[in-house]
Amino acid sequence: MTVSIKNQSGFTLIEVLITMAVFSIIIAAVFSAHTSQQNTYQVQDQVTEMQQNLRSAMHVLTAEIRMAGYDPTGTANAGITAIFPGRMSLAKDINENGVTTDPNEIIDIGFSPGSGSDDNGDGIPDTIIDGVPEALDIRRRTGGAGTYQPFAENMQAVEFLYFDSDGIVTAVPADVASVQVTLLARARRPDPDFTNTTVYVTPSGQRWGPYNDNYRRRMLTTAVRCRNMGL
Repeated sequence: MTVSIKNQSGFTLIEVLITMAVFSIIIAAVFSAHTSQQNTYQVQDQVTEMQQNLRSAMHVLTAEIRMAGYDPTGTANAGITAIFPGRMSLAKDINENGVTTDPNEIIDIGFSPGSGSDDNGDGIPDTIIDGVPEALDIRRRTGGAGTYQPFAENMQAVEFLYFDSDGIVTAVPADVASVQVTLLARARRPDPDFTNTTVYVTPSGQRWGPYNDNYRRRMLTTAVRCRNMGL
């Protein structure tokens, strides 16, 4: 039996090329949407991580500052012992034995000396030597001994603003009744599609930025009442 193929039609070269072009456009659109969603997810993930670090750091600071001056015997001379815009020291009698010479009863909080962020404790961030914000540090010491340990990563800057019982800013450690803490956190990785031109203004009027880089930042301010001061 003979089969005729005269009336059987297929795709012409032009039809094939048009189909391939349409298919390529669809694939490109899907890939672009996937890439955009992936980038958005990564940005949101980093922002979430940054905010968690910020809240965690503020929780530690709040807990420590609230305990400043804890001295149930009244003989330990506990209290806030040194104040700077970017660092503070405090003492507390946590084992209630009348002295603050035991381990972890003297606390220093801020960027540790030599970190490249705030070497002199004046609250003004110095040039960051390695280009990366350091971790905010805490030193729990016995007397003069003890080393700084990081407790919050990627902190750009910190400010402590001190108030007396009348709500007036004070520079006298013994008069401190509350502390307003401001932290500026930075994302761990840059976002090439974002430029940070924000100027972050602290309660005292310090201006942090503009950094004009690709890192997202968040600033958080909390007022902490020193429950054990002035009793």
